[in-house]
Amino acid sequence: MNKRYKDILQQYIHKGEATPLSIGTLVVCGLCFLILIIATFTQINFAHPWMKFIANDGFVSFMKHVSYSPLLPAMIFITYILGGSYSLLLFICYLLVGFFVWPIFVFGGGIGYLQNYLFGYMLGFVFAIFIISYVLKISRGIIYRILAALFGVLAIHICGFLYCIILALFKVISFSLVIPILTEISLGNIFYDVIFSMIIMTIVPYIKNILWTCMKPKPDRAKKLKNISVRN
Repeated sequence: MNKRYKDILQQYIHKGEATPLSIGTLVVCGLCFLILIIATFTQINFAHPWMKFIANDGFVSFMKHVSYSPLLPAMIFITYILGGSYSLLLFICYLLVGFFVWPIFVFGGGIGYLQNYLFGYMLGFVFAIFIISYVLKISRGIIYRILAALFGVLAIHICGFLYCIILALFKVISFSLVIPILTEISLGNIFYDVIFSMIIMTIVPYIKNILWTCMKPKPDRAKKLKNISVRN
């Protein structure tokens, strides 16, 4: 490949730079917001082999049917695409719309959703964004991307469980519901959250490079800004 064209191509490949404020970035933010809403109302149904221990019968294999919401992997995907700051702003907008404009949360919305145990898992997205951003600043290699996804998923589920305990302490929900919630929401989904999030993290850099072509300022504009700063 001609060196001139190779250099031009390299300018449009993301190398860990911070997400700039540009028209393209705002367009991608709008796309990510749409992805977040779609993921909220999407249920992926699938089945896979599974084993369960039954007294007197030992381990029994069967086909486990799963109805899975991809909201958590979608948020991890968005965090990589937009970076920590824009992802946090996008999530705040998501919360504001859900609280005051339209019930876009899982099973509802409105300010009363603060008393819903599911809000704790949504609150965990904030911690996940900070953790994922921190890990990716160290390195964007495949190992660090997988670790970022793993730590992000754990942060969300730990926050959700702790929020359930807080609601129980304030008698918003019964303490008898805390363990069933942990079993149904966390233990029932964390395996799939980790798997899907890790898959997302293996392919998202290629998607980021495609979107980076419109998020990154035009090369000629960046060059002009650089020349201006040099003259000053």
